[in-house]
Amino acid sequence: MIVRYSTILINLEKTEEELWKQIGNLRTDVRKWEKNNIKIELNPSKEDIDSAYNLYLIMMKKKYLPVLRSYSLHDMTNNRIIIAKKDDKVISYIQLQLFSHIDIWKCVKVCALNTIATDDDYKSLSPNTLLYWECIKYAKSLWFEYLNFNGVTYQYWDKDFNSLAFFKRKWNGLEITCISDKSFFWYIYWRWFRKFNFIKRMTYFCMVHFFKKKYLFY
Repeated sequence: MIVRYSTILINLEKTEEELWKQIGNLRTDVRKWEKNNIKIELNPSKEDIDSAYNLYLIMMKKKYLPVLRSYSLHDMTNNRIIIAKKDDKVISYIQLQLFSHIDIWKCVKVCALNTIATDDDYKSLSPNTLLYWECIKYAKSLWFEYLNFNGVTYQYWDKDFNSLAFFKRKWNGLEITCISDKSFFWYIYWRWFRKFNFIKRMTYFCMVHFFKKKYLFY
C-alpha cells in the first residue's frame, strides 16, 4: 500500500554563509564543539567505525528494532561515515548515503542522511547537531546539489518520528511530500501497534529468535 511521508531537502547550492544563517538557533549547539574539544573525523579508522556500529546497535535495541546481519557501516562504496570524538572516544556518528531515492527533477545530484547514533552520556554536548552541520558541509564539498534528511513524518505519527521531525525542521530546508510502497502488515504495525512497548518488545523478540539467519541477536 502507498504511504505518504514528508522529508527535508537542504539546498547545497547556497553558500556556506547562507546555510549558516539558515540554521538559526542551532548555531549555538554547533559551536559547542569548540568549547568541549570535540574532534570530527571525516576518514575514520576501522576501529572508530566499529565503535560507531556499537552505538548503532545500542540505539536500535532501545527502540526494539532488529538489525539485519547484512548491515554494515564499512561499505564505503555508497556511504561515508563522519564521527565525533571526545578524548579519543567515539561519542557519535552520522552516515551519509552518496545517493537518494528522492530526485525531484530526475537530473539533480542528491545525497541522503541514513543512520545516526550518539552515546547517551554525551547528548548534552549536542553532537548530533554538529554532525548534521558537518554532513551538510561535506556533501557540499562533494558537489551534491541537495541533501535529503530522509523521513520526517509518517501517517502513523509515531512519537519518535515527531521529535525527530521537530529537530529536522529547525534546519529550515525545503519540505516535500513523498510516497513509499509498504506492505499492509508493515503499515498496521507502525500505524497502530508500535505505540505499545509490550508489542514492540514481543515483535523484536520473535524476529531475532525465529529469524536468526536474517537478524542479529544482540
